[in-house]
Amino acid sequence: MSSREIGKITSIGIHGIIADVNDDLGNYINTMDGIYFVGEVGSYVSIYEMGRTIIAEIIGVDEKTLLSKTDEMNKPNSKRQVYLNLVGEIIDNNFYFGVSKMPLIFSEIYMISERDLMTMLEVGTEEVVVSDKDNATRAVLLSIGKSVIFSDYEVKVNIDKFFGFHFAVFGNTGAGKSNTIARILQNIFIKNNYSAKGAKFVIIDSNGEYNKAFSKLNELNSQISQSLMIADDGENENKFEIPVWALSADDWATLLHASERTQIPVLKRAIEIAKVFYSQEQDNELKNHILASTLMGIINSSDTSPSKADKMKAIISHFGTQEIGMDSVVQGKRLRQVISISYGQMPDEELVINYLTGYIKPDLLPNKISGQMVPYSLEEFGQAVEFATLYEGSISSQRIQEYTATLMTRLQTIQEGIQGKLLSKTKYTSIDKYIDSMLGETQIVDIDISMLDDASAEVVTKVLAKLLLDYLKRRVNKAEMPINFIIEEAHRFVKNETNYGAVGYNIFERIAKEGRKYGMLMGISSQRPSELSKTVVSQCSNFIIHRVQNPDDLQYISKMVPYINQNMINRLTYLQTGHALVFGSAINLPTLTKFEQASPKTDSDNAKISEKWYVD
Repeated sequence: MSSREIGKITSIGIHGIIADVNDDLGNYINTMDGIYFVGEVGSYVSIYEMGRTIIAEIIGVDEKTLLSKTDEMNKPNSKRQVYLNLVGEIIDNNFYFGVSKMPLIFSEIYMISERDLMTMLEVGTEEVVVSDKDNATRAVLLSIGKSVIFSDYEVKVNIDKFFGFHFAVFGNTGAGKSNTIARILQNIFIKNNYSAKGAKFVIIDSNGEYNKAFSKLNELNSQISQSLMIADDGENENKFEIPVWALSADDWATLLHASERTQIPVLKRAIEIAKVFYSQEQDNELKNHILASTLMGIINSSDTSPSKADKMKAIISHFGTQEIGMDSVVQGKRLRQVISISYGQMPDEELVINYLTGYIKPDLLPNKISGQMVPYSLEEFGQAVEFATLYEGSISSQRIQEYTATLMTRLQTIQEGIQGKLLSKTKYTSIDKYIDSMLGETQIVDIDISMLDDASAEVVTKVLAKLLLDYLKRRVNKAEMPINFIIEEAHRFVKNETNYGAVGYNIFERIAKEGRKYGMLMGISSQRPSELSKTVVSQCSNFIIHRVQNPDDLQYISKMVPYINQNMINRLTYLQTGHALVFGSAINLPTLTKFEQASPKTDSDNAKISEKWYVD
């Protein structure tokens, strides 16, 4: 018997694979590779066959009672049984997850050898030489932690297969998700020779906890830096702003809680009007059509003449053209005079109607609105919404102003609140210039949105994700500058919803399905995976799962996540803080991993209750 043989398979069936442990073995076995505990749950055994080595995990240990058939009064004997879960097989020194066929009954099982363990846990050479002249090397593997079962082994992931695809980090609050992400990113930038200068991580920091963890990156590696951008109502130099002109009708609908039937059409029209009237390139023909149609609608409304005149003056003052402006000449009179009120009436109303009719061209609007971004401020957008309300009233129902009254009130509230500071015209004239400035030369962009309410935070995250995806799509060479977009508290944004709003799609699901080919790669971190979009989770290739105890989340993980079985699911309920199950395409097999404390650590410590309660 080999020094590593511990038993034989005695059952292969519906209850799994069972092996009897040899009677002459104690709790430990001394091998050439060291001393091992016999039958430790979570450890691995080898089963040798012609042309392959099967690797199995011990998932349970039991006692098998043996009674003598000849003497019922004999003292019962017992022996140990181990329950095995087949993990994969080694063929020609390469490990493959999963097995091609079951082992044979009575096959011997052996404590795994150092060589087999290395083949399993390693995924290749850690660094490759890129220059013989100065012995420069480029990292292809990244150490993320230590194996819990085999403490001498570092758990490594293939960098291309982990960060080149979408990944997910799940776990209860306090289980160590933020520390895991911070520690992994810190490990990326430790290497000084051939540093990861080309990396681009954009982090949606929902709780404002990452800046502390990355604050000393530049001290450790002078080639690496991070930038902090804070979304609040302050005037600090690292204030985060979103171009208001980048928001879609769907974003505005989320912010303003707009109704689909009456208010969203007005928002769409307001965006069109803003593009037309704030563009430097748009010709006056389209502007005059919109202006004339709106003014005609006001004239034909049931408002009093003074009210009509006030509305017309407000529209013309903000959006007037050379042809339809306050000083435009109408049969020898200025337009301001023609729409003036005398004794409560508009004497020249007929003259105004005849003049405006010449500029109305109904077939013009759908064909001539530019699809390009046109910069405008939040105040200017508010004026465009008022204009759009009047324009919609002129071509549909005059009661549209009643339906949009709450919309205008909410928009006013946004202008006066924190969102008004966040949504600005910015100094940039294009989305590409805005994104270039935001990314800069830094490797980590930490966007702190902890001060925002849920609606504002959702809009910021969605808009930024869309801008980054469009930015990468416009680049000449696909995926030449990959961006890893990491979302903390992802269940707040990457929702499992069927109503996709005005634009008809979920931006995160689009990124999950299409982003990889352009270099837009998501990392989602959540304590409630069951609330996440099923499409997004299904597109993740790698998972780091900390302690999870909610039954709904456990059931969701068991159905949605590949490579996982019920034994793994059961293990998730009692993992220690900082421990996680790591599996996916970037690692050979699911591995229980201990993550070291991030240094510096994230700003996510629990409140020290006794220290805060009992004071002098």
